[in-house]
Amino acid sequence: MKPHTLSFLLASVVLPLSPLLGAEPAAAAPPAAAPSAMPGAAELVLQVAANRRAESILIRARLLVTDSATEGRCAIQFLLRGRTDGEVTRRLYQVLWPTPRLGQALYLERDGDGPLGGFLFEPPDKITPLSPELLRSPFLDSDLSIEDLSDDFWQWPAPTLAGTETVNGEPCAIIDLRPPAGRPYSYGRVRAWISTAKTLPLRLEKFDASERLVKRFTFRKLVQRDGIWAPATTVVQAPGSSRETLVELSRGERDASIPLAELSVDAIKQFAARAAQEAQEAAAARRGNPAHK
Repeated sequence: MKPHTLSFLLASVVLPLSPLLGAEPAAAAPPAAAPSAMPGAAELVLQVAANRRAESILIRARLLVTDSATEGRCAIQFLLRGRTDGEVTRRLYQVLWPTPRLGQALYLERDGDGPLGGFLFEPPDKITPLSPELLRSPFLDSDLSIEDLSDDFWQWPAPTLAGTETVNGEPCAIIDLRPPAGRPYSYGRVRAWISTAKTLPLRLEKFDASERLVKRFTFRKLVQRDGIWAPATTVVQAPGSSRETLVELSRGERDASIPLAELSVDAIKQFAARAAQEAQEAAAARRGNPAHK
């Protein structure tokens, strides 16, 4: 069995990972020609999953939530570290900014096709195991749920081709993916618009069990490295909502050195304590030096 991917959004596609992390947007060029024959749904999904697979990752990203109705705006910077050991995939999200949320963390772990597990961490030492209800709760008060951060829908069986459409000038295959029977997923179907030239999803829509559209994911600022494409920006919206969540990758490294010990509870606590101490020292320095205010 192949290891799960380590991607977006967000991953989910929220943090889509590939060797191009940190690459500059590709120079403007004529769109690649569509293949002469449309790949089958299963073949295309396998290609997408293969492009997104990584043994380890280190990413810094910004999450921005805006509300056009209230003019509300909330920005959060976070660090994502992850690794795959055999069939076990681990991911750790840690808040870097703003200071009041510094050190908050989310740890996710999945063994093969098993259920998604993990915990929430609140400094200095509060650990809350993830329950099915928490998996459906918002990630950092955004339009993403914690469950959205797991993109295992690319592993769902028997994807089907629902049609074709052009998205932003890119010919796309429309693929429907449905979860295996008997598994407790929040979504009953995921529809993906996959560029057949770039083997990259440009749009996702997630539906509940009653076929009601719940969320839409749009992928922008496409970048390329080593022949693989990925988006640097993801926008998440719920139909009819005035809110919007934007996830931007600022820098990252694929196949980074991520020791397993760095994902432990002790390491998470130490990271939060060290970050809080550094923030206090920086604030004290600014108070003592008017030029830094």
